[in-house]
Amino acid sequence: MRTSIKLLVALNFSFAAGSAACDDLTADDLADLSDGPVGFRDDECDDPPLCLKNSPYVGDYQFSNIRTRENFAAPDPSVNSADDSRWQLGAIQRANGTWMPFDFLAPDAEGRLSAYDYNLDTSVRLDEALQAFFMLKIKDYDTNPPTYESIPMWIRPHSVAPSPSSPTFNVWTYSIAAMKTPPTIDYLPAGVPASLPPAVGTSPWGGTYYSICPSSPQETGKALFLQHVVLNFDGPTAWLEDGVEDGSYDLKTPSSSVIACQGHAFSKPQEFLAITPNSDADPSVPGERSYGLAGYNAAANAYRAFYDGAPRTVLGTPVNFKDFAHNPPWFDQTTSAHLPPNPGWPIVGHYEFVLESVYDVDANGDVLGANCYYTDSRAPNGIHRLYNPPATNPNLPGWSSMQSCGATQSNWESFGPIGAFVAKLIVWIP
Repeated sequence: MRTSIKLLVALNFSFAAGSAACDDLTADDLADLSDGPVGFRDDECDDPPLCLKNSPYVGDYQFSNIRTRENFAAPDPSVNSADDSRWQLGAIQRANGTWMPFDFLAPDAEGRLSAYDYNLDTSVRLDEALQAFFMLKIKDYDTNPPTYESIPMWIRPHSVAPSPSSPTFNVWTYSIAAMKTPPTIDYLPAGVPASLPPAVGTSPWGGTYYSICPSSPQETGKALFLQHVVLNFDGPTAWLEDGVEDGSYDLKTPSSSVIACQGHAFSKPQEFLAITPNSDADPSVPGERSYGLAGYNAAANAYRAFYDGAPRTVLGTPVNFKDFAHNPPWFDQTTSAHLPPNPGWPIVGHYEFVLESVYDVDANGDVLGANCYYTDSRAPNGIHRLYNPPATNPNLPGWSSMQSCGATQSNWESFGPIGAFVAKLIVWIP
């Protein structure tokens, strides 16, 4: 009699199969989806409009970083660009229809936006208002002398919902649009505002606006805000840095925030894992579920399947994550609740989660990505969300040369704060 063995069938189960064709995705629809890089949606070329390496986009400008105070410059996220942007002429329309100027626009730890008028010492939350406008000024250093372009921006509250990983952590999303022709048709028209801020003479605010975030089966066209951070990228490598700047932590001192499109790698840890990158920067107001810059960078690049200097996945590829940095874990998408419904299982076999790799940054805090190679008797060449088996796949050169993750979770936390898992069908062969 032969001893029964388990075989791991190379079949990824698509958790969002029933909703993949939907135009309006909910948080549950997106919860277990992977990501292409931040918005490095095409890795074959460098600049729009031929391709897009980062979003959000205002025309061809990469509008990811924004200062919380008007007239303070925020850098283009590309480390190879000297361009920057700043905003002016903030105006918010309260729920009663009246308008208030603002000179600060700042998110809290959960990404909830508030507009603040320094002179009036008055703050209005965006979700309790109708809409807000500001004028974005982009400075282009490719010309001599540098030139400025002014672009009206329109923000509206979109939704708030608890994160799937924590019922006490709210996810705030916004519709952000620019009066500027978008780089591709994926950036949909937002329409013409029915009500505009007061203006002397011809209003600069009237016209057709376009979303600054793309829409697709995996992208909603909406955005989240990340507190106290600055986004940087160098080619395919992307990371967040501290954005508190100098001074105190109140609304009256400018810091930096990141606008992250929903469905992209740097929004997903905040939305689906209920973690924040730098919200504990203020020692007097500990940020809820702050994962730290290193941990958040590891998580964002785990969504990207970042390995050996490049992302190794595409939008819509199923993957799940578990926190190794805390006990008990702050998030765990490897429980039975995240598996395919039992009535949908094959007659022979069952699904379970198998470790792909553990993701981390290096000793200097720089992007590392996948940090170990996991195998077991059922998968001697390892597991990967997109390329199977990874050890022999030309798209993952050197994968099997990484250090071993070890056989049990007690070893995994030494390789990084977050593990990526793939649901596989396990079949008994007698």
